Amino acid sequence: MLFFVFILCGLASSLSNRSMDPLLTMIARDFSVEITTAALLTSAYAFPYALSQPILGPIGDFYGKTRVLKSCLWLLSFCLVGCIFSQSFEALLGFRLLSGVAAGGIVPVTMAILGDRYPPQQRQLVIGRFLTAGLSGIIFGASAAGIMAVTLGWRSFLYIAAATAFAAAIGATALLREPPRENPTGHIRISNATASYRSVFANPKSWFCFGTVFLESIAVYGATPYIGETLERHGLGTAREAGFILAGFGVGGLLYTLALPYILRNFRRTQMMSAGGLLSSVGLAGMALLAPWQAMTAGFVVTGFGFMMLHNSVQAEVAELAPNARASAFSMHSFCFFSGQAVGPIVFGYGVHHVGQSWLILNLLLIAATGVVVARLFARHPSASGRF
Repeated sequence: MLFFVFILCGLASSLSNRSMDPLLTMIARDFSVEITTAALLTSAYAFPYALSQPILGPIGDFYGKTRVLKSCLWLLSFCLVGCIFSQSFEALLGFRLLSGVAAGGIVPVTMAILGDRYPPQQRQLVIGRFLTAGLSGIIFGASAAGIMAVTLGWRSFLYIAAATAFAAAIGATALLREPPRENPTGHIRISNATASYRSVFANPKSWFCFGTVFLESIAVYGATPYIGETLERHGLGTAREAGFILAGFGVGGLLYTLALPYILRNFRRTQMMSAGGLLSSVGLAGMALLAPWQAMTAGFVVTGFGFMMLHNSVQAEVAELAPNARASAFSMHSFCFFSGQAVGPIVFGYGVHHVGQSWLILNLLLIAATGVVVARLFARHPSASGRF
């Protein structure tokens, strides 16, 4: 039952995040703004998500991870309700900003809790299973949001996202208990936070971990908000087809989690990183070539599989960077990951506007090179778990 609560937490976070991507063209028309302006809704979520991480991580390590998780779930729930009833683009943007702050204390903190509860030999598998919830949210959220937007309006899916967030908040409040702390008194100080981050960055592999997730998110998530606009501009589809393509990304990730036990038995993490980077470029290649939406969907299934192979391998390493500051380690991981997601759409929009669709070639080369290079770097620093 407790793991089901963790699943709900991951589902609530993913539904509030990626399901907005296929709706951007409809939101742009509804509020009479440019698509590049509507795409700021992605950055408006990602930037505060990223910037809240250096604060939420030490707070979780000091005051308790479950306390942070519960507070953030309730805040996210009410922010989603605010998004539903926003009557201006500025109001919607504001609630997306607050949603990003709230979501910043959900997935990273949950993964830190799982890292506390499971030994190193089981962490990658457990975290992979937890990520199934997030991937399921991408699959259902992206496809359902696109279909519902065409028939019921872009706000309709947000009711489902809000209901899921409230269910997660209620479940976490009822079932999660904060374990006893070694130092239950006193208040957190800046010195506590800096000490946590010093212990994280004392491990040289931290730079590989955080650099990887920053670059991979720029490459992949910089392009995804523009899938709907690309389809419409070239007469390849609408928000419905964009939802299917984004769902393909989630399907690929879900297939990875199902295959994970076999992969872990037969491949080293460095091999997974290299292969993951190369596979991640497939969907971006289809988008660059303006393939039919069915082919793009198939390509993004491969991209989702490869992306999760690379990303999950890095997450397993993050859990081992600093066991006494695990929430801080995962928060810095998310800070870099969502910084990339915030910067990516801005960079991609600028590139497409000034260069054209061929700009996507740089995205696919970036993700492919990231996987290969980081695998070589990790190979020089063997893991304590022996999986390299």
